[in-house]
Amino acid sequence: MLMIPGPTQPDPGVLKALAEPVLPHYGAEWKSVYEETTTKLRGVFGTTKRDVVLMPVPGQVAVETAVVNLVGRGGTGFVCVNGVFSGMIPKMMRAIGGRPVEIRSKLGSGATADEVASVLDDSGKDIAGKPLFLVHTETSTGSATSPAEIFKACRKRGVLTVLDAISTFGGMDVRADDWRADYVIGYASKALGGIFGAQPVAIGEASWEAAKNNKKRIHSLFLDLNTWRQAIEMDSSWGHPYPSSMPTSVIVALRRAVDLVLKEGLQNRYKRHAKAASTLRAGMTEMGLEIFTSQGFLSNTVSVARVRPAWSASLRRRLLEKHGIMIADGLEALSGKIIRIGHMGTSATPRAISKTLEGLSESLSKVKG
Repeated sequence: MLMIPGPTQPDPGVLKALAEPVLPHYGAEWKSVYEETTTKLRGVFGTTKRDVVLMPVPGQVAVETAVVNLVGRGGTGFVCVNGVFSGMIPKMMRAIGGRPVEIRSKLGSGATADEVASVLDDSGKDIAGKPLFLVHTETSTGSATSPAEIFKACRKRGVLTVLDAISTFGGMDVRADDWRADYVIGYASKALGGIFGAQPVAIGEASWEAAKNNKKRIHSLFLDLNTWRQAIEMDSSWGHPYPSSMPTSVIVALRRAVDLVLKEGLQNRYKRHAKAASTLRAGMTEMGLEIFTSQGFLSNTVSVARVRPAWSASLRRRLLEKHGIMIADGLEALSGKIIRIGHMGTSATPRAISKTLEGLSESLSKVKG
């Protein structure tokens, strides 16, 4: 049983859809499938105003696409850094010759709107049009940062906003329109319950325009949003609104996953994830485990607790071998010091949480001796 921060075990209906006959990535039938899928995904993104595209790339490449287009070679970007995955974004900027301005927070917490506003104001008057990157849930620490007020501070200063919602998409509320986020990265195979390989991204007009204006600083073809915009404008009529081939079976499975999400109801789904998170953390606390994440930054899709390095590996090994449950170790500086448990999609259920707590309790009693 996968209780890791992704991937998750898909619903059987999603796997059944994956096994349907393969479709070509163009033509009238495929055009209908693709457009239906992206239209339904708008509901999960919370948008009626942004274009939703599917990129056949890993989630981090969808993030890097924003870096390439909105920062560009020689450009500047702001990044809220509070863990491993948000910490990759400055590296992406440096890799293309960009200059990251990092807004760092203690591990297990996140940035506040006041902190972001202060950094932006200290960065001079020439910040309009530059992007700020925010990771909604940093899975390396289990910390969730609220975008609403942070993005409001950015809008007041003309700063573009990029939201990495990879670990929350389908499990926590995402409001691209209300937050006026300019570029939002979702994900297929975590809380949404789909199959890895087709990356949903919601792109606002300001991002398209920024890419157009940055054209001379974009040193990529496939990651260039101008290439994607051209394909949308020229090839949509025959069902090919993208500059590449597409994993059609994965997208058919994704459509089924989105159908299940919408059938459950987004608010019902978000409440289910919140309940799973609170139940799991309450159970771990009762066992004597200390929650690593600060109280004001708790995520509804990932929970993180401290463990003693002396029995970290043994705990995870026993949980897997004895109970068939996989959880995750800490990353980088937190390796061996924390455990990370995902409750996303099919793993955010009373049965999954109960079984995990039972296995964790038994395993703890054995490894602690």
